[in-house]
Amino acid sequence: MPKPVIRSGRDFVSYRLSVLSRVLDRTTEARMTKASPLALTENRILGLFFEGNVTTVRAIAKEMCLDKAQVSRAMSKLVRQGFASRTIDPVDRRSAEFRITAKGREYYAAHLARAREMQLAMLGILSAEELEKLDSAISKLMAFAEERAVQVEVDLEPTPVPTRGARPAAE
Repeated sequence: MPKPVIRSGRDFVSYRLSVLSRVLDRTTEARMTKASPLALTENRILGLFFEGNVTTVRAIAKEMCLDKAQVSRAMSKLVRQGFASRTIDPVDRRSAEFRITAKGREYYAAHLARAREMQLAMLGILSAEELEKLDSAISKLMAFAEERAVQVEVDLEPTPVPTRGARPAAE
C-alpha cells in the first residue's frame, strides 16, 4: 500500500472531510430551506427522535458532537414549533427529556423521503465497490477519531491538587 503524501494543509484528511462536510451541508440546507421550516441541525435532531430515541440535550450533543448550547437552541425551536415535546426528568429535575410529537413525526417522514432522494443521487456516482470501501474507510476513521477523543479527554483531566495538610497517598 502506498504511503500517503502530504504536500500542504489541503492534503490533510481532516481538512478535506471538513470542506466536504460543509459543502454537503450548505447544498443540503439550500435545497431544504424552500421546503422546510427547520434548519439542517434541527432536522438531524428530529431524526434522532424519529428513530425512537427519547433523550436529553446532553445525549444529543454527545451523539452529534455538537455544543450543548447549540443543541439547546435547536430543541427550543423544535418545541416552540410543535415538532417535539419537553418534559422534566422525574429523577433529575434539572434535566429535560424530549420526544417527537405527531406533528414532528409526520413532518420528518415527508422530509426523510426527500433526504433519501438526495442521498441516493450523491451515492449514485459511486460503484458498489467504492461504496463498500467508503463505508469501511469511514468506519475505521470514526473508530480512530473516537479513540483519540477519549484519550484527549483523559489527557485534559485536571490533576488533583493536594489540600493543605493532606497526607500523601500510600503506595
